[in-house]
Amino acid sequence: MNKKYMMFGLLGLFAVAMVSAGYLVSSFYFTVGVAEPFAVQYAVLGDSGDYDPLEDGYCSDAGVEWFTAGDENIPTGDMFPGESRKLCVKIVNEGESEIRYDVTSKITEGLSNYVACEKAFPEVTLTGDAPNGETIDGLAFTVPGDAPVVSDCEVGIEVTRG
Repeated sequence: MNKKYMMFGLLGLFAVAMVSAGYLVSSFYFTVGVAEPFAVQYAVLGDSGDYDPLEDGYCSDAGVEWFTAGDENIPTGDMFPGESRKLCVKIVNEGESEIRYDVTSKITEGLSNYVACEKAFPEVTLTGDAPNGETIDGLAFTVPGDAPVVSDCEVGIEVTRG
C-alpha cells in the first residue's frame, strides 16, 4: 500500500516538473562554417641596386607583375649590403568586415647558415587593416651594411589575419 502512495507522489512530482519545464513549440538547426576571406598576391620591386620608387615604381602602379604563393617564377637573386627591394602584398578581402593583417618575413629554420641568413635578412613585419575589396601595401627592406656574405637563404613571407 505504501508503494502506491509513493508512486502517486512521484507521478505528481513528475507532472509538476513537466509543467514548469515548458512546452517546446518549435526549434530549428542550421549548419554554418567560416570561409577564408583573403586571396593574397605578391610582387617584388627593384632588381639591382637600391629600390627607387621613381625608377622601379610603386606597389599600386599598373603593370606590377603579381604572383601567388606556389608560382615558380618568383623574382630572386643576390643582393649586396646596403641594397634594398620593395615587397608588395595585394590582399583581396571577400568578407564585408575589415580584418587586421600581418605580413612577416622570416628566415626558414633548419638552414645550415641560419644565423648568417638572419643577420643578412632580419625579420620584418608589416601590419594593417584590410577592408572589403582590394588592399595593396608594401614595405621596403634593406640588407644591412654589416651583413655577412651568404648564399641560399630562404626567406619566407607569411600573411596572417586577425
